[in-house]
Amino acid sequence: MVAAVLIILAFVAYRYLVDDNSSDDPSSSIAVQTEAATNTSTTIETPAATPTPSDPDTVILTREYPWLIPSAEVMELQELLGIAADGLYGPGTREIHVATLEANGLPLDGVPNVPTGCNIVISEDICGVQIGNLMDIAIPAITSGLGSPTQEAGWYTDCGTQYRTIYWGSLYVDFTRSEMTEPKVDRWGIRNTFHVINGWEKVFPGIVRFPESPLVDWNPNEPDEPISITEVIVPGGPLIVPEPALFEEAVGAPLLYNFSTGLFMFQTADYFAIFSEYSGEPPGSEETEFVWEFTDTLRQCETPVTQE
Repeated sequence: MVAAVLIILAFVAYRYLVDDNSSDDPSSSIAVQTEAATNTSTTIETPAATPTPSDPDTVILTREYPWLIPSAEVMELQELLGIAADGLYGPGTREIHVATLEANGLPLDGVPNVPTGCNIVISEDICGVQIGNLMDIAIPAITSGLGSPTQEAGWYTDCGTQYRTIYWGSLYVDFTRSEMTEPKVDRWGIRNTFHVINGWEKVFPGIVRFPESPLVDWNPNEPDEPISITEVIVPGGPLIVPEPALFEEAVGAPLLYNFSTGLFMFQTADYFAIFSEYSGEPPGSEETEFVWEFTDTLRQCETPVTQE
């Protein structure tokens, strides 16, 4: 009997302790929500004023710009963007220009497209354009690869043939036409002048490479003598350098002087290199210029006779 009473008393005490400690304390979850609510804030941003079309900075930002053509307008844009102002609209200028336009809600109409690029290998097709392709097809194809032309001339007559020359930086393309044929590609090449003080006159539209090619044994002062292709292979790659001595070292052969033209020339089975030097006044002064041309075809005369 006593044992039963003790068991009952123990059970009652146990129930009392369990009920006393099992109550939920809601204060912790409420504190977390309160803390979260306390730390949550709403930031109200005041929208920036929308630039107006007549605003001078807006005019500069929304103008149309050509790709890699030196201009004072591009320099003005670069100064506004706070970057180095060299007057050439290239990838770096385009990236910051686009970001600035988008940040101000301005249209991108004036931003030039990035050229897709194409391999520039002397004596090979240029941007998929072949010798003999029609001019109306060639110009858009080259422009898509190298950007907008930097210099265009009208038609002129040279050696009895009508020519038109268009430049993409230092890369030129000669077109020909006649009464019987539509304008078409005649040849292309690289023509540039290196100024000792200021460097290259024209922009190279890309890395210019040369093919491996057998050296030609010839005498530029004896045009009637036959030429012979030797077994000496001139290395390929990017061989354009300003100084003639460095070029001769790169190709492993000398430039030969042509007394009738006053030009130094170098020939392989695939291309010509033509060089001339203007020493300035007085000779040897800092105004020295090195003039280079690289092409796979020569004209009989290089100076235009008449301009139309």
